[in-house]
Amino acid sequence: MSIQISNVTKTFGDFVALDDVSVTIPTGQLTALLGPSGGGKSTLLRIIAGLESADSGTVGIEGVDATKLPPRKRNVGFVFQHYAVFKHMTVAKNVAFGLEIRKKSKAEVAERVDELLKLVHLSQFAHRMPSQLSGGQRQRMALARALAVEPAVLLLDEPFGALDAKVRKELRDWLRRLHDEVPVTTVFVTHDQEEALEVADEIVVINDGRVEQIGSPEQLYDEPASDFVMGFLGEVTRLNGINIRPHDIEISAVPGLAGATPGYVLRVLRVGFEVRATVMTEDGDEVTVVLTRTHAQAIGLEEDVRVWLTPAVGAAVVPAMAAG
Repeated sequence: MSIQISNVTKTFGDFVALDDVSVTIPTGQLTALLGPSGGGKSTLLRIIAGLESADSGTVGIEGVDATKLPPRKRNVGFVFQHYAVFKHMTVAKNVAFGLEIRKKSKAEVAERVDELLKLVHLSQFAHRMPSQLSGGQRQRMALARALAVEPAVLLLDEPFGALDAKVRKELRDWLRRLHDEVPVTTVFVTHDQEEALEVADEIVVINDGRVEQIGSPEQLYDEPASDFVMGFLGEVTRLNGINIRPHDIEISAVPGLAGATPGYVLRVLRVGFEVRATVMTEDGDEVTVVLTRTHAQAIGLEEDVRVWLTPAVGAAVVPAMAAG
């Protein structure tokens, strides 16, 4: 395994950022640390990088105990949200920096920089200054600079957080393709559930300094270990004492299977091809149901219509925690 975090605890005064966290990150995979703000994910990433030290526990990288090693000896590349570029250097010089301080020959540096700029599609901007690039281009430059020294591990701290939604989407797709071409072990921090589900091979969900669940995007979405994981990875509604996703509820205007929950439609909202219905059940629960516009039209869905609700076959469900 590429990274082995064992029983790591970190506090800042009275605040417990990480509480006895153990995580194994496989070699060559793209792993997301996902969770709400303040949950501990960035602290864990910085401990892996050596930018923070744990109060207790150990960090192993590529079979080496890195717990007390300084960042420069851990062979990791680190990309921050806000680029941290050298503003007075050209794009090519930024990418070359790590190689030059390692005393590589000019020929080696030039060859590696040329290779990386082609990889991140910035060859034509080699002699521009960072200020002449867009935000997405600057982040690609930062990734090329981190990859230049051929790190064993690439660490990304909310790398696309400062960019607008369209550019974030484009860079997510690009990062996934880049990782497939250069399969360096990569760990990235995000609080964006869609980003983690779309890009990562494995997701580590962290909340309140603890690991809630580890698994593939499909495992976490389809088999959430807790109501927190389920709610954090997508919209949830409550039906007959279970948490369930609104699109996993079958809705019918005629009595359905035995055990179907009757109710009536309170509200209907169309959003593009999707229809969101709020149903008041006979038990007094307001249940959100999501269906296609075509399905809604087929069953004559409108306010005050009587309907029956049933969990879809194979739906992910988690017992709802009692309020209070």
